[in-house]
Amino acid sequence: MNSATKICRSAYHDIVTLTKRLSEYSLRGQVDHARKLFDQMGHRDSVSWNIMIRGYVENNKVCDARYLFDEMPERTSVSWNSMIMAYNKEKKTHIALKLFIVMPCKDVVSWTAIVTALCQDFRVEDAWRLFKQMPERTAVSWASMISGFQQNGLAAESLNVFKEMLAVGVHPTSHCFTSALVASADLAMISVSEEVYSQLFKRGFESNIHIGNSAISMFIKSGSFLNAKRVFSDLPQPNLVTWNSMIMGHAQHGYGVESMMIFHQMQKAHLLPDGISVLGVLYGCSHCGFVEEGKRYFHSMETDYGISPGPEHFASMVDLLARSGLLKEAYEVIVQMPFEVTPIFWRTLLNGCRIWGDMELGVYAADRVFELEPYNSSACTMAIDIYALAGRWKKVGEMRQLMREGDKRKEVGYSWIDIKGKSNMFTTRDEVHPDSDYIYSVLQLLFYDTAERLSI
Repeated sequence: MNSATKICRSAYHDIVTLTKRLSEYSLRGQVDHARKLFDQMGHRDSVSWNIMIRGYVENNKVCDARYLFDEMPERTSVSWNSMIMAYNKEKKTHIALKLFIVMPCKDVVSWTAIVTALCQDFRVEDAWRLFKQMPERTAVSWASMISGFQQNGLAAESLNVFKEMLAVGVHPTSHCFTSALVASADLAMISVSEEVYSQLFKRGFESNIHIGNSAISMFIKSGSFLNAKRVFSDLPQPNLVTWNSMIMGHAQHGYGVESMMIFHQMQKAHLLPDGISVLGVLYGCSHCGFVEEGKRYFHSMETDYGISPGPEHFASMVDLLARSGLLKEAYEVIVQMPFEVTPIFWRTLLNGCRIWGDMELGVYAADRVFELEPYNSSACTMAIDIYALAGRWKKVGEMRQLMREGDKRKEVGYSWIDIKGKSNMFTTRDEVHPDSDYIYSVLQLLFYDTAERLSI
């Protein structure tokens, strides 16, 4: 071996050793030490430059990373992608997009990164146009687009992209399924939910805990508790998130007893509850009117589980007491709790006063709502009802005037039903549905049939 070869090997060994030290400094967050070592290196290859840039990015020093990037003698795709992702992280999509445009050799990572950035910047239409121009798409690229539509409130579009991905033969990742399950939950259509779940079951993802948790939430939002229980029982080792999904889901749908049973089953499975677990059973007690049980769970939070009640737990207690007509107790909870009283507490008390006809306390709560949220349409509507019942017509006029000035109208509530894969939406006294005449005829027949049965 000649001396030149020995020198080359020694130089290569030095670069590898120093580059490894650079990486170790960066991983420990010691970027200043890494930079000193970087500046002392007699020779640097693209790997050492990229590690230094990535170290700055991961330690939130994007300006320093950009300075190195601009000084870099020969940039690689890793260099470009590191900077694009850095600006994505800082929500500076316009700079990331400029870098992407001038990037000489775009790879699938850079395409996916900019699609993700546009989705996060609420520019989902631009992201979709760019996605369709991609020369190559991986499962990660598809997952970014599916997630992007879902996070921008476009659940149907998200599922359409998911179906298109399956049609072209791309094997979905767990992230693809998680986003599709959340989109299905947003639609709350049982037929769609079952279709998505059948796809993940076919591909062997049914034991994945993260996907299983999403599937449970999806089925519960779709009203299919039987399917949710099946998914739950198929999971080899449910975690706290799994149990909380079951507790909260049953509670929010009015199954208070089941919610409490699951709460105790979780503890038998040697899992301690957290604040979300207790909040779930409090919801269940509130929806079902279990006052004493709710009080017991609330007071046991600190003594039995070492959990400090948060504002959401106090709000749930106010709701439980107000719904049950214990308005003075609800008021005491509000004024004695160790948190700032936000509008939700007064709105909850106001609703209870409206239901139970407590004019004095109702007017007081309405005044507090009026002070804090003069332009909240639903709160103003409740306050107007209380003021009208109390005969305070001047206050009624003031609030109606405020609502007109703010152009606030109560949001129209609606419901929907899924029939043979088609979603039918209804509002109160709806006459827009194409079958409304037939629907009202059937309702009238049911009304007369019920009246006749009652008269007998």
